[in-house]
Amino acid sequence: MSWRTELERAAAALRDVAGAADRADRLLAEEESRLAVTDIERRRRELSAKLRGAAESAATGWLGAELHTVTGDTPVWSDEPSSGAVRLGTAELDGDPVFPALADLLGNGHLAVDADAADPRVAGFLQSLLVRLVAAYPGLELSLVDGVTLGQVFSPATPLVDAGLAEPVATDHLSLGRVLTDAEKRLQEIRDIAARGQSIANRPYHLIVVAGMPPQVGRTVRERIAALAHAGPAARTHLVLCGWRTDHLGETLPALEHTVHLRVDEDVRLGELPLPVRLDQTPSPSLTRTVFDARASQRKAASTLSVADLVPAEIWSESSRHGLATVIGRDPGGDVTVSFDDATPHWLIGGRTGGGKTVFLLDVLYGLATRYSPDELELYLLDFKEGVSFTEFTPSAVDESWIPHVRAVGVESDREYGVAVLQALRGELSRRAGLMKRAGATRLARLRELRPDVKLPRIVAVVDEFHVLFSGNDRLAREAVAHLEELARKGRSYGVHLVLASQTISGIEALYSKKDSIFGQFPLRVALPGAKHLLADDNDGAEAITVGQAVVNDSGGIKGRNRTCFFPDASSAEALLAGLRRTLWERRESDVEPVVFRGFDEQHLADDPSYAALGPNPTPRALLGRAVDVGVTTVGYHFDRSPGRHLAVLGTTPVAADVLAAAAVSLGQQHEPGSVEFRIAATAAGAEDVAAAALAALETGGHQCRSLEPGEILADRSGPAYVVWFGADGADGKTARLRELLLHGPADGVHLIGWWRGARRFLDDIGGAANREHCAGLVALNIAASDLGAVTGDPNNGWESRANRCLVIDRHTGAETLAVPYVRPGRLDEYGAE
Repeated sequence: MSWRTELERAAAALRDVAGAADRADRLLAEEESRLAVTDIERRRRELSAKLRGAAESAATGWLGAELHTVTGDTPVWSDEPSSGAVRLGTAELDGDPVFPALADLLGNGHLAVDADAADPRVAGFLQSLLVRLVAAYPGLELSLVDGVTLGQVFSPATPLVDAGLAEPVATDHLSLGRVLTDAEKRLQEIRDIAARGQSIANRPYHLIVVAGMPPQVGRTVRERIAALAHAGPAARTHLVLCGWRTDHLGETLPALEHTVHLRVDEDVRLGELPLPVRLDQTPSPSLTRTVFDARASQRKAASTLSVADLVPAEIWSESSRHGLATVIGRDPGGDVTVSFDDATPHWLIGGRTGGGKTVFLLDVLYGLATRYSPDELELYLLDFKEGVSFTEFTPSAVDESWIPHVRAVGVESDREYGVAVLQALRGELSRRAGLMKRAGATRLARLRELRPDVKLPRIVAVVDEFHVLFSGNDRLAREAVAHLEELARKGRSYGVHLVLASQTISGIEALYSKKDSIFGQFPLRVALPGAKHLLADDNDGAEAITVGQAVVNDSGGIKGRNRTCFFPDASSAEALLAGLRRTLWERRESDVEPVVFRGFDEQHLADDPSYAALGPNPTPRALLGRAVDVGVTTVGYHFDRSPGRHLAVLGTTPVAADVLAAAAVSLGQQHEPGSVEFRIAATAAGAEDVAAAALAALETGGHQCRSLEPGEILADRSGPAYVVWFGADGADGKTARLRELLLHGPADGVHLIGWWRGARRFLDDIGGAANREHCAGLVALNIAASDLGAVTGDPNNGWESRANRCLVIDRHTGAETLAVPYVRPGRLDEYGAE
């Protein structure tokens, strides 16, 4: 073989080796590439698993689950999550899901989205986000704003709005402004609570969700939003802002602190996350409805007390030594308890008609009456409006039971009755002050320790529509103010507490000079819908509440001390309260019924226990009516042999005839039959029946009676006798004999009980002002104050003639007593307001 042949063979072998080497290098490179890709993929899968696990640990349950995998019977949470992370969607790599994309929201920060709900992706993720947060956070409160779809994106949230978890959707710049104002107020209140060292952990989160900014939103509004973003996380206030772009109309927007940004374009990017995000889609309508309905039901149960919840497990188990307390409502922070103690000795309650004052007062009274026994608590209840607020605490023809704590009840009360109650309470202050001084005590709690033998319950006096008591600037108003000021200043030391309820505390003329000194003693304020001037001027916390809600403020109405709660409707629990009242009544230790003053009721002699108890009396007393005082005591006029012991009834109303009849019949009960003669004369038209009935009653009692005719009425001056004259005007033409009877009759045992329809005619008949003392007893009915002043010599008597009222005057004792006169049954129905 030639060398040339060998060379060619060698060259061919080298070419084969080189090709093999190339193939080997290529195969090796391919293998190395395959191995590298496999390792990267493995590590990527491991990293994805770790990130997915971390995300699932950070956002558990409703906050991180795939909503399409959640069944309708999955319960909403009852405990607040420990982390604020919530899922927005899924981070993707090459179109494949890798791990949940989270935002740190409640408790930490905010979320801003540069697109709005007009983009279906944003609308879907917003609805998904709401479902997650509502299901996960008990008590979450929402403010919803939608300036692009006009509320359509939030239409599934209607149950939340109805339940009070969310405000009605704001759709324009004005309503957005109101949302921000409310958020600023709420934020400030929580900051004030925190500044006092109190925990805010039990306060609900407030989330403002803006699906799209309304038109006409300017820089000022955006700066307010930025301020909320700055201060919000520390005060449990957070924002989700859609349509928030980095600039607006060429103007740079204020920066949002504590905020993660979501950018929505062809790709969706979340903050600094290097992967695109696929936003969660709209959850199923059935799941949304299930979650929102469940949370609405929970909210209703959590924020609403029933009347039964006001009743303690054990009745009358608490001591009032250091004060009184009762639950009256509930807010997201729990039960709201109010107290009568040194810090809050007196309360003011305000609200418009129909705003719930009566219901609220009933809640308070039943709460107190079930916690404290009658030895621990006494109640005085006054109602100055035309209502029946407190009648259920008293016995009736339908129900004999009553609340045993109640001492006195005024229904459609007179101002005079209100003043009488305040005067009686002031007298109790003086009594307790004397006890304390002698015992060396300075507080009721200490006095009760030192004198366990003395009954010293705390006293609560409730005055509904109290402004009526102080209306005008007359003598009664001034007396009421003086009593009120004393009780307000000293009541806390002696265990006497006041509750004043009204529509407003402004415009009360008699209180102008005392307003601050008196109402400054009322630190607890309860503002109901329509309350005016009850809270501080800069505290408008009660403006947005509805019926069934109350703003309770324990610091005189200042901002930062409000608790807005729901309270139960006592009017819807009649059966429960009737049973409760019966239970309390059956546990009573005393059969003494509460004194009830019904300003519109007739008073009848036969119903007066004092009348039933009458017997022979050397100084008999004619019973005339029931006093307008705390005890509604019997009013009478004594007859003896002193000069002037006669009685004149003045007024044109037929009620005067009834008063004469009651006086005569009650006197008959105090004389032995045959010991005195009753001479009855009826010269006033229309009085014949009343006179005849009185004569018949006296004769039935065994008394000697004569029916006198005109001309003989003043003829007989022998005694002892009572001349009962129905219509003495003109003195039967014998004024000289009348004056002689008035002057000398009592010494002979003869007394005149006469009815004059004209007060000035009466003065003429007795001989003018010089002879006023010859008739010491007067009963004024429907006569003018000027006429009464002429008779008594006091032009400033202050008498105001009113239906079903009389003024009984005893000139010898100086006593003047406002009374409800005795009438025959049905008299007021016959003559109305005469």
